[in-house]
Amino acid sequence: MMTLENKELSIAQADVRDLKRTILALRVELEDAHAQTDVRLRAADLAFGAESAQLKKTIAALRDELEQSFAERETLVQQAITSGHNDISQLKATIASLRNALEDAQIDKDNSIKRALSSSSAEIAQLHETIRTLRAQLEA
Repeated sequence: MMTLENKELSIAQADVRDLKRTILALRVELEDAHAQTDVRLRAADLAFGAESAQLKKTIAALRDELEQSFAERETLVQQAITSGHNDISQLKATIASLRNALEDAQIDKDNSIKRALSSSSAEIAQLHETIRTLRAQLEA
Protein backbone atom coordinates (compact mmCIF):
# COMPACT_ATOMS: atom_id res chain seq x y z
CA MET A 1 0.00 0.00 0.00
CA MET A 2 2.85 2.19 0.43
CA THR A 3 3.40 2.38 -3.16
CA LEU A 4 -0.12 3.55 -3.73
CA GLU A 5 0.30 6.19 -1.09
CA ASN A 6 3.71 7.10 -2.54
CA LYS A 7 2.17 7.30 -5.96
CA GLU A 8 -0.65 9.48 -4.72
CA LEU A 9 1.84 11.61 -2.84
CA SER A 10 3.97 11.94 -5.97
CA ILE A 11 0.90 12.92 -7.95
CA ALA A 12 -0.14 15.39 -5.28
CA GLN A 13 3.38 16.84 -5.18
CA ALA A 14 3.42 17.08 -8.98
CA ASP A 15 0.04 18.83 -8.88
CA VAL A 16 1.36 21.25 -6.24
CA ARG A 17 4.48 21.89 -8.39
CA ASP A 18 2.27 22.47 -11.44
CA LEU A 19 0.03 24.81 -9.45
CA LYS A 20 3.08 26.70 -8.11
CA ARG A 21 4.46 27.02 -11.66
CA THR A 22 1.05 28.20 -12.86
CA ILE A 23 0.84 30.70 -10.00
CA LEU A 24 4.37 31.90 -10.78
CA ALA A 25 3.57 32.20 -14.48
CA LEU A 26 0.34 34.08 -13.71
CA ARG A 27 2.17 36.35 -11.26
CA VAL A 28 4.80 37.17 -13.92
CA GLU A 29 2.06 37.75 -16.49
CA LEU A 30 0.18 40.00 -14.05
CA GLU A 31 3.33 41.98 -13.26
CA ASP A 32 4.01 42.35 -17.01
CA ALA A 33 0.44 43.54 -17.50
CA HIS A 34 0.87 46.08 -14.67
CA ALA A 35 4.16 47.22 -16.14
CA GLN A 36 2.60 47.60 -19.60
CA THR A 37 -0.33 49.48 -18.08
CA ASP A 38 2.09 51.78 -16.23
CA VAL A 39 4.01 52.38 -19.45
CA ARG A 40 0.80 53.16 -21.33
CA LEU A 41 -0.40 55.44 -18.52
CA ARG A 42 2.92 57.32 -18.53
CA ALA A 43 2.78 57.62 -22.30
CA ALA A 44 -0.81 58.84 -22.11
CA ASP A 45 0.15 61.31 -19.36
CA LEU A 46 3.02 62.59 -21.49
CA ALA A 47 0.81 62.85 -24.56
CA PHE A 48 -1.96 64.59 -22.63
CA GLY A 49 0.57 66.80 -20.89
CA ALA A 50 2.10 67.82 -24.21
CA GLU A 51 -1.32 68.35 -25.75
CA SER A 52 -2.44 70.31 -22.70
CA ALA A 53 0.66 72.51 -22.89
CA GLN A 54 0.09 73.06 -26.60
CA LEU A 55 -3.56 73.93 -25.98
CA LYS A 56 -2.55 76.36 -23.22
CA LYS A 57 -0.10 78.03 -25.60
CA THR A 58 -2.79 78.22 -28.28
CA ILE A 59 -5.27 79.68 -25.78
CA ALA A 60 -2.72 82.26 -24.64
CA ALA A 61 -1.91 83.20 -28.24
CA LEU A 62 -5.60 83.50 -29.12
CA ARG A 63 -6.24 85.55 -25.98
CA ASP A 64 -3.36 87.89 -26.88
CA GLU A 65 -4.65 88.19 -30.44
CA LEU A 66 -8.16 88.91 -29.18
CA GLU A 67 -6.92 91.53 -26.72
CA GLN A 68 -4.84 93.12 -29.46
CA SER A 69 -7.87 93.12 -31.74
CA PHE A 70 -9.95 94.80 -29.03
CA ALA A 71 -7.21 97.37 -28.46
CA GLU A 72 -6.96 98.10 -32.20
CA ARG A 73 -10.74 98.36 -32.43
CA GLU A 74 -10.82 100.72 -29.45
CA THR A 75 -8.08 102.82 -31.06
CA LEU A 76 -10.04 102.98 -34.32
CA VAL A 77 -13.20 103.95 -32.45
CA GLN A 78 -11.34 106.69 -30.57
CA GLN A 79 -9.82 107.93 -33.82
CA ALA A 80 -13.26 107.99 -35.45
CA ILE A 81 -14.70 109.89 -32.48
CA THR A 82 -11.84 112.38 -32.55
CA SER A 83 -12.19 112.78 -36.30
CA GLY A 84 -15.94 113.31 -35.88
CA HIS A 85 -15.34 115.95 -33.20
CA ASN A 86 -12.79 117.67 -35.45
CA ASP A 87 -15.22 117.61 -38.37
CA ILE A 88 -17.98 119.03 -36.16
CA SER A 89 -15.66 121.78 -34.90
CA GLN A 90 -14.64 122.66 -38.46
CA LEU A 91 -18.27 122.68 -39.60
CA LYS A 92 -19.24 124.91 -36.66
CA ALA A 93 -16.39 127.29 -37.54
CA THR A 94 -17.49 127.28 -41.18
CA ILE A 95 -21.10 127.95 -40.15
CA ALA A 96 -20.01 130.82 -37.90
CA SER A 97 -17.86 132.25 -40.68
CA LEU A 98 -20.68 131.96 -43.22
CA ARG A 99 -23.15 133.48 -40.74
CA ASN A 100 -20.78 136.42 -40.17
CA ALA A 101 -20.30 136.83 -43.90
CA LEU A 102 -24.07 136.71 -44.43
CA GLU A 103 -24.63 139.25 -41.67
CA ASP A 104 -21.93 141.49 -43.17
CA ALA A 105 -23.53 141.14 -46.60
CA GLN A 106 -26.94 141.97 -45.11
CA ILE A 107 -25.49 145.02 -43.38
CA ASP A 108 -23.80 146.11 -46.64
CA LYS A 109 -27.08 145.58 -48.50
CA ASP A 110 -29.02 147.53 -45.88
CA ASN A 111 -26.45 150.34 -46.04
CA SER A 112 -26.59 150.33 -49.84
CA ILE A 113 -30.39 150.51 -49.72
CA LYS A 114 -30.21 153.35 -47.19
CA ARG A 115 -27.67 155.18 -49.35
CA ALA A 116 -29.79 154.57 -52.44
CA LEU A 117 -32.92 155.80 -50.62
CA SER A 118 -31.06 158.78 -49.25
CA SER A 119 -29.65 159.55 -52.67
CA SER A 120 -33.09 159.06 -54.23
CA SER A 121 -34.68 161.23 -51.59
CA ALA A 122 -32.11 163.94 -52.21
CA GLU A 123 -32.62 163.64 -55.95
CA ILE A 124 -36.40 163.71 -55.53
CA ALA A 125 -36.09 166.75 -53.28
CA GLN A 126 -33.84 168.40 -55.85
CA LEU A 127 -36.30 167.52 -58.63
CA HIS A 128 -39.16 168.95 -56.56
CA GLU A 129 -37.11 172.09 -56.06
CA THR A 130 -36.43 172.24 -59.79
CA ILE A 131 -40.15 171.78 -60.46
CA ARG A 132 -40.99 174.62 -58.08
CA THR A 133 -38.38 176.81 -59.62
CA LEU A 134 -39.61 176.07 -63.14
CA ARG A 135 -43.23 176.66 -62.07
CA ALA A 136 -42.27 179.89 -60.49
CA GLN A 137 -40.51 180.92 -63.67
CA LEU A 138 -43.49 179.91 -65.77
CA GLU A 139 -45.85 181.82 -63.58
CA ALA A 140 -43.75 184.87 -63.57
